[in-house]
Amino acid sequence: MPRIIAAAHAFPPHAVSQQSVKETVQQLFSSSVADLERLIAVFDNSRIDSRQFMMPLEWYRQPRSQQERTVIYQQQGLALMEEAVRECLARAGCRADEVDQLIFVSSTGHATPTLDAHLINNLGMRPDTSRLPIWGLGCAAGAVGLSRAHEHCRAFPGHRVLLVALECCSLTFMSGDVSKKNLVATSLFADGAAAALVSGDQLPGDGPAIIATRSHLFPESYRVMGWDFLDEGMQLVLSPKLPLIVRQELPALLDSFLAGQNLSRHDLVHYITHPGGARVVAAYREALQLTGEELSQTEDSLRCHGNVSSVSVLLVLEQWLAAGGMDRPGHGLLSAFGPGFSAELLLFKV
Repeated sequence: MPRIIAAAHAFPPHAVSQQSVKETVQQLFSSSVADLERLIAVFDNSRIDSRQFMMPLEWYRQPRSQQERTVIYQQQGLALMEEAVRECLARAGCRADEVDQLIFVSSTGHATPTLDAHLINNLGMRPDTSRLPIWGLGCAAGAVGLSRAHEHCRAFPGHRVLLVALECCSLTFMSGDVSKKNLVATSLFADGAAAALVSGDQLPGDGPAIIATRSHLFPESYRVMGWDFLDEGMQLVLSPKLPLIVRQELPALLDSFLAGQNLSRHDLVHYITHPGGARVVAAYREALQLTGEELSQTEDSLRCHGNVSSVSVLLVLEQWLAAGGMDRPGHGLLSAFGPGFSAELLLFKV
């Protein structure tokens, strides 16, 4: 079975407190939003202490062109990707030219050729490294990338697949957008990159073995999560019904997935869960009747880094590995929700 060998991250240098972001938003929107004091409470209820942004807070006070944002995404984002990949490969004891496939996931910027092409050249990877850029899966993309890496390594058990995620969520901020959803997005999302290496079972290496994966698209749920593309930029689509959908749909979906492997929820020892937000984490905990420390690393990631979209589940994975997750035998679930509205589930075993 394919194994996750290592994971690593890289953050931009501009770390900001949630209180600082709240104060900036109050200053920007004080004359434009009538009930700002009520709406601004979303910052206090976010369970986020700090986040990392591509640019200093002052930069976001002025309207920015799509070209400005794209240059930052492509140049500074690529540098973050390189940093995350180098650390991941170092932890795995793997050279860049030993990677057979590169999967790149992102939803908050554009480049053609996609940034994985630059990464192959900059790191000295083989010219015949196969590329799989995936755009638009949002918060689910980190988990989806691991699923695609698992499938590749099952087909080619002598291969290594490198997954790289980059999200520059702050670059989508529009200072002229005084909508409630813009406030919610500003209180929640952040920037960063992460990488994970998956190896086929003919190769040496220790890590959680991926046993099975499941993708699920909820019918007619397109407006639950996603982006609207305006002349000014990308505007978040985020329905307040999202936590309710998690509570209602996740138990049966997970039970069906586990039943296919002759397992039940009682067999799960580990949870590597995307930190979608305080309300989503609470809904996840309630749906699966989790009463202990199962989501402690998810909550830690949310508190220290916010929601970094596709990057976040890889941050939790990295924390889980560093915390000695491999020392406790048993089955585990890695999961994330994303646009579609969709869910991605991975069953692994230690």
